[in-house]
Amino acid sequence: MDSYTAKKILDSNLTKTMGCTDIGVVGYIASIGAYILRNKKIKSVDLVMSEELYKNSVNVGVPGLRKSGLDKALALGILLKNPKKQLSVFESVTNDDIEKIEELLSEIDVTISHKKFEDTVLYEELYLTSVDGDEARIIIKDFYDNVVSVIRNGEKLAEFEKDALIGRVNKHKIENFDEILDFVKEEDFTGLEELFDIAKIQYDNAREEIKKEGGEYLVENLRNAQKDCLYDLSNFLRKHVSVPSKKRMVGDIYTVYGVAGSGNLGIGTLITPMFLSDALQLSKKETEKLIVLSFLTSVYVKQEMNVVTVLCGTGHATGCSSAAVTAYIKNGTRAQIKEAINLYLSTSMGFVCDGAKISCTYKVSFAAMNGMISGKMVIDHRNVCDGVGLNKVDIDKTIKNLGKLNNEILHTANKGIIELI
Repeated sequence: MDSYTAKKILDSNLTKTMGCTDIGVVGYIASIGAYILRNKKIKSVDLVMSEELYKNSVNVGVPGLRKSGLDKALALGILLKNPKKQLSVFESVTNDDIEKIEELLSEIDVTISHKKFEDTVLYEELYLTSVDGDEARIIIKDFYDNVVSVIRNGEKLAEFEKDALIGRVNKHKIENFDEILDFVKEEDFTGLEELFDIAKIQYDNAREEIKKEGGEYLVENLRNAQKDCLYDLSNFLRKHVSVPSKKRMVGDIYTVYGVAGSGNLGIGTLITPMFLSDALQLSKKETEKLIVLSFLTSVYVKQEMNVVTVLCGTGHATGCSSAAVTAYIKNGTRAQIKEAINLYLSTSMGFVCDGAKISCTYKVSFAAMNGMISGKMVIDHRNVCDGVGLNKVDIDKTIKNLGKLNNEILHTANKGIIELI
């Protein structure tokens, strides 16, 4: 891997979002439809979603409302009419918009359904009609912001579409974990300035929210002895991940940058190395190396799993990246860094996604904390993977097994999970 390839991976895996990404795409598609029918009074809205997308959006808070409701997310997207914001469409919501939601919903017929799509796990189709007989149909597929079709009154509107998949799919697949470690070792991070800037933004924002809560979980609250104790650091890290994650899951107006399709993964992936850097007073170059290692590790894990997962891809990737950077910063060998990831996955392979909701806050923060503890345990030479079961001695084989478990073995589990919730 070189810096050019790393920049391509960054461009296809870093996305600005407002609130939970899955509810954001509902507002986004509604905003597109309302914009192209903006001079018309809406009569009906029909939304069809893949069951995986439905599972991850039905129970999360709509930004600005602090309560769930797919119909409310649709109504808010229609009121905002700002598709240029894409997944950050809720960023501009005002109290005036919120007050109009119930009135709008009383005037239009809303139908929401979900079903299984064999060729994708992320599909959303919106059909709007106006009282004058105008109609619009929008389809988003495979990626949250991948608009593949926009039709108004039978006319295709290409200006709203992205090249379906082109430019969004990684042109370079990370072949193995050594590729990541080699790139970090080379230290040529040309073109990755945006990644470092965003990591700092997310860390600073997390700190501000912790201050508002009045909790003493900031780096300056750590005693010197605690800075040398990874157990104490992991507890402080948990707070840095859970506080911002909770804000987006309950529906506060809170912008984050998602990694590999997940806002919570963006929080866990980027805040963890920044927190360690702050606590351990690392140099700029060491901080950048941690950020890159964390980011690419998360991308590598999610690369082997579907965008919308049966297992908790966010938890798995967060824990792996946390384990990797912890072992790395404690001068772990290449083998120990891999082993730290393996140890974390040995305890989390069955980490199930039962829909996006407030408990995701604790999943991702516990994953970051336990990843750090896994790194410590390996550095202390207490644990190694025996290669029995899904976890193999070769970390690349372990991660591929994780992907196979998610994509093939548990492929039909979503239907049962949706029935349970």
